[in-house]
Amino acid sequence: MKKLLSLTTALLASGTVFGADLSTIYQQAASNDAEIAAARATREANGYNITIARGALLPQAQVSYTHSQIESDLSGAVSTGTTIVDTDIESDYDRDLLQLSASQTLFNLNSWYTYQAARTGDEASALQLQLAEQQLLLRTAQAYFDVLRAKDNLSTAQAEEKAVKRSLEQTKQRFDVGLIAITEVHEAQAGYDLTYVNLLGQEAALDISYEALEQLTGQRFDAVSPLRDDVAMEAPQPVNADEWVTSGMDKYAGLLLAEANKDAVRMQRNATRSNHLPTVTLSGAYMDGDQQSLDANGDPYDGSITSIQLEVSMPLLAGGSLYGQSKQAALNFAAADYQLEQQRRAVKQNIRSLFRQVKTDALNIKARKQAITSAKSALEATETGYKVGTRNIVEVLTAQKNLYSAQRDYANARYDYIINLLTLKFYAGTLNEADIQMLNGWLTAA
Repeated sequence: MKKLLSLTTALLASGTVFGADLSTIYQQAASNDAEIAAARATREANGYNITIARGALLPQAQVSYTHSQIESDLSGAVSTGTTIVDTDIESDYDRDLLQLSASQTLFNLNSWYTYQAARTGDEASALQLQLAEQQLLLRTAQAYFDVLRAKDNLSTAQAEEKAVKRSLEQTKQRFDVGLIAITEVHEAQAGYDLTYVNLLGQEAALDISYEALEQLTGQRFDAVSPLRDDVAMEAPQPVNADEWVTSGMDKYAGLLLAEANKDAVRMQRNATRSNHLPTVTLSGAYMDGDQQSLDANGDPYDGSITSIQLEVSMPLLAGGSLYGQSKQAALNFAAADYQLEQQRRAVKQNIRSLFRQVKTDALNIKARKQAITSAKSALEATETGYKVGTRNIVEVLTAQKNLYSAQRDYANARYDYIINLLTLKFYAGTLNEADIQMLNGWLTAA
């Protein structure tokens, strides 16, 4: 999944690409889709959460240097023990001070659980990217076959418009020689007008589908490789829905992501609870330079100070905020647990529904193919009857419409099968680039 196929120089240099297959489209999408690019950037950014959280467990050190220019004028009575004398001291000096301090947390469960939550969150982030990559496979196939669906629907609409137009012309000729009434001409004209409007709609649908492909890949395509007619579309393997469900429970990235999120929330709950516990910190400091005290001449002393301290602290009262945070974290964990259970149920339902749908699609394809044969025979019989006067133009138009509807239904059934099969594999957690290559083998050169 992480390995992206390279693009040819010609493909990158051209603003418009002609006759691409599914594999080429996927290569383009993997390199140019904004959604997957954002997912990769988010994954990389979230990877630093571990480093940030681990920092609270590691030694901390700071260094500072201060240079001060000080002018002072001190006057007043000063006791020498036996007498009191008046003093008037003026001083003008520079003060330099170097300070170095370091600390190490010895015991802080909040920081420890926060670090563990970051590690679990990193696993969740990796799963989020995996889910986005599988969604890219699905979105690419959906956009590609939407183009083919629109092309087939347009081809059928063009053939239907041509046939209905021919029927309209024949009807006008028969009216001109007095064989039929004007009402049949009006009916034929109405049928043609509706067919022409449908043709315009299908042309627009094809343009829109190409726009969706361009949005996904960043390239304009004028043609794509069509689906072969001899592709066998059978029931999904394995034939037992329970095996698909088991696969989804073990491999579906969305479900694994929900489990990882639950674990991260659990660690966050533990971190919040530990705010009630003591923390232990070892720290040390070293200062070297001019000290604040002045000697008899009004100049600062020059010396150094070294200190080491062990600090133990524990909150006693916080106005109830720690209690509220703890209860809130516990409820967040409960919500994450419920969300995980809801995800499990949804995945099971989706897999079982899609499994049955793919099986139905396979049978539907065979039925739709047979329906085309039946519709062709019915149209031929109706046209023959119209020529000898036993059928009217409305019956001919209806038979033509039935044939083209059967052709559209057959094409749509094949594309429904492909998308439903890929979606089933997506929820089962088995969708990968090999499926794109398999579908690519079902195509012919554009």
